[in-house]
Amino acid sequence: MSEVLQRIGAHAADYRDPLAAIDWRAADADLPWLPLQLLSIDGMAERDVASPEDLVRFSQIEFARLCAAGMWLEGLLINRVSINGFLGLDVDEARIALQEVREESGHSLMFLEMMQRAGAAGFPLLGDTALLSWVARRLKPAGAEFWAMVYIGETVTDTFGLRALKAVRAGQAAICPVARQVLELHHKDEARHIAASRVFLTNRLDRMTGVRLAVFRRTLRFLLDRFLDATLFPTPASLAAAGFQDADRLARDIRACPTRRALARECARPALDLLTANGVLKVTPGDAT
Repeated sequence: MSEVLQRIGAHAADYRDPLAAIDWRAADADLPWLPLQLLSIDGMAERDVASPEDLVRFSQIEFARLCAAGMWLEGLLINRVSINGFLGLDVDEARIALQEVREESGHSLMFLEMMQRAGAAGFPLLGDTALLSWVARRLKPAGAEFWAMVYIGETVTDTFGLRALKAVRAGQAAICPVARQVLELHHKDEARHIAASRVFLTNRLDRMTGVRLAVFRRTLRFLLDRFLDATLFPTPASLAAAGFQDADRLARDIRACPTRRALARECARPALDLLTANGVLKVTPGDAT
């Protein structure tokens, strides 16, 4: 077992259910759930809808969308690792994967609670994930392709959450204490998950050669754009759930917003840097979105 996996396993041994770890009584209805400067709300003020209450509501829906992305990704991971019965994983890798399945299940319960508190459970918060889900359900944990996609999904969403936390920690923004606790807990666990998926990926890269690697490079570039579109930009339905009028047009404006598109590129950069350094991709971070 590698030293990295040993450390990951040791840090994950003392598990606590996130629902029990969060102080749900600390909720503050007057504070946004994400730093407003992170949400790239260009154009809202011109519509005369950017009251403080509107912005808090918008931040709640955006937080709920982040939770929905987490639940979707975690569900795919749990499905693929569990349904394959850990075939193709050695004993040490299987142990780490089982710890991750346990933690991801807890995260999903925590995310569902936040979505319900935002009044967003049951709304279509994400963009089109059908193709991404179809591809993910056909990948096996024994292959490098699976862990490359896991690494991207975990890194992009964690980078977004970490940017929010950095603003809060630096005193640049105040958010609801419960939202901060959720972000802090998830980032702590996700740092280990990202490290594990990186080890799993690098251990399998030598199997990706020739035609297989070339096909995956082209496919991954296409899928990355679809992933960013589905997770990092609000949908008309999510904006309507937040109470905004003309949700279709507003969704188009935010999607075209240079600040929001730059944020998407920044969230994709860490994953792209690793995959490019390892030869999996031949792209620059500017290629994303």
